[in-house]
Amino acid sequence: MSVPEAFRDASLCVDERVSDLLARMSLQERAAQVAAPFGATVDVHHPPVEGWGCVLAGFSTLGLPSRETAIRINELQRKHLEQTRLGIPVLVAEEALLGLKVRDAVTFPEAIAQAATWDPQLIETMGRTIGGQMSALGVRQALAPLADVARDPRWGRVEETYGEEPYLVGAMATAFVRGVQEADPVRPSIATLKHFVGYSASAGGRNTDAVSLGPRELREVHTVAFEMAIRDGGARGIMPSYNSIDGVPVTGSRALLSDLLRDELGFDGLVISDLAAVSQLHTKHLTTPDLVAAQARAIGAGVDLDLDNQVSTSALVQAVQRRLLTEADLNRAVAAVLRAKFELGLFENPYVDVDAVPQTFDSDAERALARRIAEASIVLLQNDPVASTPDDAPGNTPLLPLNPAIATVAVIGPNADRLMGQLGHYSYHVLDSTVRRFAAAADPSARAEDVADLAGQTGADAAHRMVESVPVVTFLEGIRRRLPHAQVLHERGCPVAEADRSGFAAAVQAATRAEVTVLVVGDQAGINSWGTVGEGLDSADCDLPGVQRELVEAVVATGTPTVVVLSHGRAYAMDWLPATVPAIVTTFFGGEEAGTALASVLFGDVNPAGRLPIALLNTAAAAPLPYWRALQQPSYVDGVAEAVFAFGHGLSYTRFAYSDLALAQAAVGTEDVIRLSFTVANVGDRPGDEVVQVYGRDVTARTARPYRKLVGFHRLHLQTGESARVSAVVPASLFALWDPEDGWIVEPGAVELFVGGSSAETPLRAGVTLTGDVHRAGATRALSSTVRAHSLP
Repeated sequence: MSVPEAFRDASLCVDERVSDLLARMSLQERAAQVAAPFGATVDVHHPPVEGWGCVLAGFSTLGLPSRETAIRINELQRKHLEQTRLGIPVLVAEEALLGLKVRDAVTFPEAIAQAATWDPQLIETMGRTIGGQMSALGVRQALAPLADVARDPRWGRVEETYGEEPYLVGAMATAFVRGVQEADPVRPSIATLKHFVGYSASAGGRNTDAVSLGPRELREVHTVAFEMAIRDGGARGIMPSYNSIDGVPVTGSRALLSDLLRDELGFDGLVISDLAAVSQLHTKHLTTPDLVAAQARAIGAGVDLDLDNQVSTSALVQAVQRRLLTEADLNRAVAAVLRAKFELGLFENPYVDVDAVPQTFDSDAERALARRIAEASIVLLQNDPVASTPDDAPGNTPLLPLNPAIATVAVIGPNADRLMGQLGHYSYHVLDSTVRRFAAAADPSARAEDVADLAGQTGADAAHRMVESVPVVTFLEGIRRRLPHAQVLHERGCPVAEADRSGFAAAVQAATRAEVTVLVVGDQAGINSWGTVGEGLDSADCDLPGVQRELVEAVVATGTPTVVVLSHGRAYAMDWLPATVPAIVTTFFGGEEAGTALASVLFGDVNPAGRLPIALLNTAAAAPLPYWRALQQPSYVDGVAEAVFAFGHGLSYTRFAYSDLALAQAAVGTEDVIRLSFTVANVGDRPGDEVVQVYGRDVTARTARPYRKLVGFHRLHLQTGESARVSAVVPASLFALWDPEDGWIVEPGAVELFVGGSSAETPLRAGVTLTGDVHRAGATRALSSTVRAHSLP
């Protein structure tokens, strides 16, 4: 008589179902649940008899329309349900940082641009859109967002992050997670935080290099954003980082993946390795004698799924048979995978309704959202006055916004009319074009120049779109659409990275003929190759690539008023540029609607309100240099390390005034909250958004504290002449420090508060005293503030 399969009974609790199913599984079946083959290098469409736990990129690489993709996902689920002994569904995962990375899905601005909006609600809306697309297609895990705190602009992956401030990073990551995971309560998805932990602190800004961090900095700087997204956002997924910390690879560290992640942060979700990170315990870090031991080390440390370029099931079986891995550790990992599948409802609803899948995930509404985010992310870095005509003396009118009645505009630069120059490297256009050229290029241990057939063809200017996907509005196209009756001249000027000056003369001629020049310079995103920035594309100097600076100087020498537009992923060192041109705008990588968004800002249809999520330094030699340290301008014998444009900086076409800072109490307990309010007024001549920023400083403590840290922010819209009263509730726990013996504590003493429009412009200041005993805030401490605004009559 057969034993009833309790795991199929949806009325039972998840733990009971997991226990029942786990007890029925053979060693080979359990090992198969830990395998997560990478679809660009493994044929995931023909699973083994045991099935797989998860597959990544198995469908985006097919390049099929959305409904055909859904059919193929259903077919893979059918094979797992009907052709394996126990019928365990497979978890389908995909990249989703700037949109679901499949053909015909909307491409949003890169993460660093998302952070420049300083608008978590907007990013949650974006996440909800992505989550809804995932649910419709049958993708149930997003390998996004990044919660890495990026303080070294030399690191090529800064563009994928939300910047350098832990509080901002945590707020944005939390918003993304909520959006994705709460998009469809019936068919929920997993958002996966990357890369736990310390990945962005690698030596010299070199990707995957070793990290040296003490336990305090590890928690206070690099862990807190993860903690916010886990505790406040409910993140269900974690991806460990490639790097080692103090000699111990994260992917093989029980102290980090079990003690810190699960015990301290309270994470109880799914841990999936980065691509080939488990095997790198042997091949890169050399901390295990072979791949079998690497499997044992990673699973024993706390990894649940092994994402790899090859199937790892046999190595895991050998690890158990050789007694390198205990059955208990293997069962823990398998239980985590099964639990995720039960919680997602995959056993009850493994298939999607193909007829309900839209023909495109790039509808008018989705494109409008991409444009809205792009517009909100544009940062006006500089806007100086220029002469109205060549014969006039300089006046007080800034160059921007431009007059839409202008007759002739020159749009120049290597990224002016090149869609690949405005997309992040995890966009479908860029990444899947790379995969088409060299499937292993997504593996950080591989480099395209090592392949004989690609020798000499791996530079940034060799990057070409090789896949069909959604339309992308270039900057030239956006300006031409906005100015249908103007003469819009165009010249490339130079390539992105090659030292080719042959186009300078034509660019100078076009600029000479124009009333204004819009000069679009910047980066090409890539992975290890075919780019100037991105994964595995780090920089020693953080300068504009190639001869682009020379192009800027040649065009400016014509005397034509020039706006420099940065379409980029790297936080450039740019001490020379502000003195060269009157106006500078950054779009970062603005996505498919970047051209439309830029035109709206340049010609005054949209008032820019983006703010920098990472400071732009005057020299990369000072990196890593946190923004609060840059405000102190530490000196070298041959210069000063400072920010050319500070963290939180961004100009507007209107002006805002701050006044009337008031504290509810001058002294509050170490367990209480600080309540403050102030007035912000639009004193300019047009409506606009302001991003109010509240910073704090613990004046005296048992450990050295940052000179300034962000503790709250809010983006608000004010009409011309309108004022708003802004109220902020800041928990005292935001001033907690981590002590190796006492954990998270809030000490009594003086706290200073700074309020303004950037980290460097804080006209309002006040002091508060924290009173009482040292408060052991612990894991339940508040991690975020509440900032609200209401209009004044």
